[in-house]
Amino acid sequence: MDIKEYIGSGIIEAYAVGALSEAESQELEKMAAAHPEIKEVLEKAQKTLEDLSRAYAINPKPEWKNKILKAAFDKDSAKTSRINKAPKKYFSPWLVAVSIALIASLGINVTQHQSVERYEDKLLKLNLRISELEQDQQIMVTNYQLLEKNLEILRDPNTAIFAMKGVTNRDSNLRADVYWNASNQKVYLDVKKLPAPPPDKDYQLWALKDGQPIDMGVFRMLTEANTLLEVGEVPEAEAFAVTLEPKGGSVSPNLEEMYVYGTPLRAL
Repeated sequence: MDIKEYIGSGIIEAYAVGALSEAESQELEKMAAAHPEIKEVLEKAQKTLEDLSRAYAINPKPEWKNKILKAAFDKDSAKTSRINKAPKKYFSPWLVAVSIALIASLGINVTQHQSVERYEDKLLKLNLRISELEQDQQIMVTNYQLLEKNLEILRDPNTAIFAMKGVTNRDSNLRADVYWNASNQKVYLDVKKLPAPPPDKDYQLWALKDGQPIDMGVFRMLTEANTLLEVGEVPEAEAFAVTLEPKGGSVSPNLEEMYVYGTPLRAL
Protein backbone atom coordinates (compact mmCIF):
# COMPACT_ATOMS: atom_id res chain seq x y z
CA MET A 1 0.00 0.00 0.00
CA ASP A 2 1.20 3.49 -0.84
CA ILE A 3 1.50 5.25 2.54
CA LYS A 4 1.45 8.75 1.04
CA GLU A 5 -1.68 7.95 -0.97
CA TYR A 6 -3.30 6.49 2.15
CA ILE A 7 -2.49 9.62 4.20
CA GLY A 8 -3.75 11.88 1.41
CA SER A 9 -7.06 10.04 1.11
CA GLY A 10 -8.64 12.01 3.97
CA ILE A 11 -9.22 8.95 6.14
CA ILE A 12 -7.07 10.34 8.97
CA GLU A 13 -9.06 13.57 9.09
CA ALA A 14 -12.29 11.57 8.98
CA TYR A 15 -11.08 9.49 11.93
CA ALA A 16 -10.11 12.61 13.88
CA VAL A 17 -13.59 14.08 13.58
CA GLY A 18 -15.32 10.75 14.29
CA ALA A 19 -16.64 10.15 10.79
CA LEU A 20 -15.47 6.53 10.37
CA SER A 21 -17.29 3.36 11.23
CA GLU A 22 -15.97 1.20 14.06
CA ALA A 23 -14.37 -1.24 11.64
CA GLU A 24 -12.75 1.55 9.64
CA SER A 25 -11.46 3.14 12.84
CA GLN A 26 -9.94 -0.17 14.00
CA GLU A 27 -8.30 -0.63 10.60
CA LEU A 28 -6.80 2.88 10.76
CA GLU A 29 -5.51 2.27 14.30
CA LYS A 30 -3.74 -0.88 13.08
CA MET A 31 -2.22 1.08 10.21
CA ALA A 32 -1.05 3.79 12.60
CA ALA A 33 0.54 1.18 14.87
CA ALA A 34 2.35 -0.37 11.94
CA HIS A 35 3.42 2.83 10.19
CA PRO A 36 5.03 5.69 12.17
CA GLU A 37 4.25 8.16 9.36
CA ILE A 38 0.53 7.50 9.66
CA LYS A 39 0.69 7.66 13.46
CA GLU A 40 2.46 11.03 13.35
CA VAL A 41 -0.10 12.55 10.94
CA LEU A 42 -2.97 11.14 13.02
CA GLU A 43 -1.60 12.62 16.25
CA LYS A 44 -1.13 16.01 14.58
CA ALA A 45 -4.70 15.96 13.23
CA GLN A 46 -6.12 15.08 16.64
CA LYS A 47 -4.07 17.76 18.38
CA THR A 48 -5.08 20.38 15.80
CA LEU A 49 -8.77 19.63 16.32
CA GLU A 50 -8.33 19.68 20.10
CA ASP A 51 -6.58 23.06 19.93
CA LEU A 52 -9.26 24.45 17.66
CA SER A 53 -11.96 23.11 19.91
CA ARG A 54 -10.48 24.81 22.99
CA ALA A 55 -9.72 28.07 21.22
CA TYR A 56 -12.95 28.52 19.33
CA ALA A 57 -15.54 26.47 21.19
CA ILE A 58 -19.02 28.01 21.28
CA ASN A 59 -22.50 26.80 22.05
CA PRO A 60 -24.27 27.06 18.69
CA LYS A 61 -27.99 27.48 18.49
CA PRO A 62 -29.75 24.07 18.17
CA GLU A 63 -31.36 25.06 14.89
CA TRP A 64 -27.91 25.60 13.31
CA LYS A 65 -26.90 22.00 13.95
CA ASN A 66 -30.17 20.63 12.56
CA LYS A 67 -29.92 22.74 9.39
CA ILE A 68 -26.29 21.79 8.77
CA LEU A 69 -26.91 18.07 9.25
CA LYS A 70 -30.08 18.09 7.18
CA ALA A 71 -28.34 19.91 4.31
CA ALA A 72 -25.51 17.40 4.32
CA PHE A 73 -27.60 14.23 4.56
CA ASP A 74 -30.16 15.41 1.98
CA LYS A 75 -27.43 15.55 -0.68
CA ASP A 76 -26.03 12.10 -0.06
CA SER A 77 -27.69 9.48 2.13
CA ALA A 78 -25.46 6.64 0.95
CA LYS A 79 -23.52 4.79 3.64
CA THR A 80 -19.75 4.85 3.66
CA SER A 81 -18.08 1.54 2.68
CA ARG A 82 -15.33 -0.29 4.49
CA ILE A 83 -11.67 0.47 3.76
CA ASN A 84 -10.42 -1.22 0.61
CA LYS A 85 -6.83 -2.11 -0.16
CA ALA A 86 -6.69 0.92 -2.46
CA PRO A 87 -7.66 3.77 -0.08
CA LYS A 88 -10.73 5.74 -1.07
CA LYS A 89 -11.40 9.48 -0.66
CA TYR A 90 -13.36 10.22 2.52
CA PHE A 91 -15.98 12.86 1.79
CA SER A 92 -18.93 11.39 3.69
CA PRO A 93 -22.00 13.52 4.53
CA TRP A 94 -21.08 13.34 8.22
CA LEU A 95 -17.55 14.60 7.53
CA VAL A 96 -18.99 17.40 5.39
CA ALA A 97 -21.43 18.31 8.17
CA VAL A 98 -18.72 18.33 10.81
CA SER A 99 -16.45 20.39 8.58
CA ILE A 100 -19.22 22.91 7.89
CA ALA A 101 -19.96 23.15 11.60
CA LEU A 102 -16.27 23.64 12.39
CA ILE A 103 -15.87 26.30 9.72
CA ALA A 104 -19.00 28.07 10.95
CA SER A 105 -17.66 27.94 14.49
CA LEU A 106 -14.30 29.32 13.40
CA GLY A 107 -15.89 32.11 11.36
CA ILE A 108 -18.23 33.16 14.17
CA ASN A 109 -15.51 33.04 16.78
CA VAL A 110 -12.94 34.90 14.69
CA THR A 111 -15.52 37.63 14.14
CA GLN A 112 -16.33 37.68 17.84
CA HIS A 113 -12.61 37.78 18.72
CA GLN A 114 -12.01 40.70 16.37
CA SER A 115 -14.99 42.56 17.83
CA VAL A 116 -13.73 41.97 21.35
CA GLU A 117 -10.29 43.26 20.37
CA ARG A 118 -11.82 46.40 18.84
CA TYR A 119 -13.89 47.11 21.92
CA GLU A 120 -10.96 46.37 24.23
CA ASP A 121 -8.88 48.87 22.26
CA LYS A 122 -11.65 51.46 22.49
CA LEU A 123 -12.00 50.80 26.21
CA LEU A 124 -8.26 51.18 26.72
CA LYS A 125 -8.25 54.51 24.88
CA LEU A 126 -11.27 55.66 26.88
CA ASN A 127 -9.59 54.72 30.16
CA LEU A 128 -6.45 56.62 29.11
CA ARG A 129 -8.57 59.66 28.28
CA ILE A 130 -10.34 59.42 31.63
CA SER A 131 -6.94 59.25 33.35
CA GLU A 132 -5.80 62.34 31.43
CA LEU A 133 -8.96 64.22 32.42
CA GLU A 134 -8.49 63.21 36.05
CA GLN A 135 -4.92 64.54 35.93
CA ASP A 136 -6.10 67.75 34.30
CA GLN A 137 -8.77 68.11 36.97
CA GLN A 138 -6.18 67.62 39.72
CA ILE A 139 -3.97 70.29 38.15
CA MET A 140 -6.94 72.65 37.95
CA VAL A 141 -7.79 71.99 41.61
CA THR A 142 -4.18 72.63 42.65
CA ASN A 143 -4.03 75.85 40.61
CA TYR A 144 -7.34 76.98 42.07
CA GLN A 145 -6.14 76.34 45.62
CA LEU A 146 -2.91 78.21 44.88
CA LEU A 147 -4.76 81.21 43.43
CA GLU A 148 -7.14 81.17 46.37
CA LYS A 149 -4.19 81.24 48.77
CA ASN A 150 -2.54 84.08 46.81
CA LEU A 151 -5.78 86.07 46.84
CA GLU A 152 -6.08 85.57 50.58
CA ILE A 153 -2.57 87.03 51.02
CA LEU A 154 -3.32 90.03 48.78
CA ARG A 155 -6.64 90.80 50.48
CA ASP A 156 -5.17 90.69 53.97
CA PRO A 157 -5.24 94.27 55.34
CA ASN A 158 -1.95 93.52 57.13
CA THR A 159 -0.19 93.00 53.78
CA ALA A 160 1.94 95.81 52.38
CA ILE A 161 2.76 95.86 48.66
CA PHE A 162 6.25 96.80 47.41
CA ALA A 163 6.31 97.28 43.63
CA MET A 164 9.94 96.85 42.50
CA LYS A 165 10.70 98.36 39.09
CA GLY A 166 13.78 98.50 36.90
CA VAL A 167 16.43 100.91 38.16
CA THR A 168 17.87 103.71 36.03
CA ASN A 169 20.57 101.69 34.29
CA ARG A 170 18.21 98.76 33.63
CA ASP A 171 15.18 98.08 31.47
CA SER A 172 12.34 100.16 32.90
CA ASN A 173 9.91 97.30 32.14
CA LEU A 174 11.58 94.98 34.64
CA ARG A 175 9.21 94.21 37.50
CA ALA A 176 9.02 92.13 40.67
CA ASP A 177 6.63 92.73 43.55
CA VAL A 178 6.98 91.91 47.23
CA TYR A 179 4.08 91.33 49.64
CA TRP A 180 5.03 91.69 53.30
CA ASN A 181 2.57 90.75 56.04
CA ALA A 182 3.01 92.77 59.21
CA SER A 183 1.18 90.27 61.42
CA ASN A 184 3.23 87.17 60.60
CA GLN A 185 6.24 89.03 59.06
CA LYS A 186 6.22 86.69 56.04
CA VAL A 187 7.58 87.93 52.72
CA TYR A 188 6.18 86.78 49.36
CA LEU A 189 7.85 87.49 46.02
CA ASP A 190 6.09 87.79 42.67
CA VAL A 191 8.56 87.93 39.76
CA LYS A 192 6.82 89.53 36.80
CA LYS A 193 9.73 90.27 34.47
CA LEU A 194 13.41 89.55 35.02
CA PRO A 195 15.93 88.17 32.51
CA ALA A 196 17.15 84.66 33.14
CA PRO A 197 20.37 84.80 35.21
CA PRO A 198 23.65 83.39 33.82
CA PRO A 199 24.51 79.83 34.95
CA ASP A 200 27.10 81.12 37.46
CA LYS A 201 24.81 83.80 38.95
CA ASP A 202 21.73 83.97 41.19
CA TYR A 203 19.19 86.66 41.88
CA GLN A 204 19.13 87.70 45.53
CA LEU A 205 16.38 89.57 47.39
CA TRP A 206 17.20 92.24 49.96
CA ALA A 207 15.02 94.01 52.49
CA LEU A 208 16.20 97.54 53.36
CA LYS A 209 15.75 99.06 56.82
CA ASP A 210 17.42 102.28 57.96
CA GLY A 211 19.68 102.06 54.94
CA GLN A 212 20.93 98.58 55.90
CA PRO A 213 20.36 95.54 53.65
CA ILE A 214 18.84 92.39 55.12
CA ASP A 215 19.53 89.19 53.19
CA MET A 216 16.32 87.45 52.13
CA GLY A 217 18.17 84.77 50.18
CA VAL A 218 18.51 83.77 46.55
CA PHE A 219 15.47 82.62 44.62
CA ARG A 220 14.73 80.51 41.61
CA MET A 221 12.97 81.84 38.55
CA LEU A 222 9.37 80.65 38.46
CA THR A 223 7.74 79.74 35.16
CA GLU A 224 4.21 79.58 36.59
CA ALA A 225 2.14 82.72 36.10
CA ASN A 226 0.53 84.44 39.09
CA THR A 227 2.65 82.48 41.57
CA LEU A 228 3.77 83.93 44.88
CA LEU A 229 7.04 82.56 46.27
CA GLU A 230 7.41 82.62 50.05
CA VAL A 231 11.02 83.73 50.63
CA GLY A 232 11.23 84.17 54.39
CA GLU A 233 10.39 86.57 57.22
CA VAL A 234 11.53 90.05 58.20
CA PRO A 235 10.33 92.17 61.16
CA GLU A 236 10.16 95.39 59.18
CA ALA A 237 11.26 96.86 55.86
CA GLU A 238 11.24 100.27 54.17
CA ALA A 239 12.07 98.93 50.70
CA PHE A 240 13.08 95.82 48.80
CA ALA A 241 15.61 95.27 45.98
CA VAL A 242 16.91 92.45 43.77
CA THR A 243 20.56 92.16 42.76
CA LEU A 244 22.49 89.68 40.63
CA GLU A 245 25.08 87.91 42.74
CA PRO A 246 27.54 85.01 42.41
CA LYS A 247 26.01 81.55 42.60
CA GLY A 248 24.69 80.93 46.10
CA GLY A 249 24.40 84.63 47.03
CA SER A 250 26.48 87.24 48.81
CA VAL A 251 26.68 88.62 52.35
CA SER A 252 26.14 92.15 51.02
CA PRO A 253 24.48 93.37 47.81
CA ASN A 254 26.39 94.38 44.69
CA LEU A 255 24.66 97.70 44.01
CA GLU A 256 26.12 97.85 40.50
CA GLU A 257 24.14 94.67 39.73
CA MET A 258 20.83 95.90 41.14
CA TYR A 259 17.95 95.14 38.78
CA VAL A 260 14.77 96.25 40.56
CA TYR A 261 13.95 98.38 43.61
CA GLY A 262 10.69 99.44 45.25
CA THR A 263 9.04 101.06 48.23
CA PRO A 264 5.53 100.26 49.54
CA LEU A 265 2.55 101.15 47.35
CA ARG A 266 0.18 100.58 50.22
CA ALA A 267 1.42 101.57 53.64
CA LEU A 268 -0.05 99.97 56.71
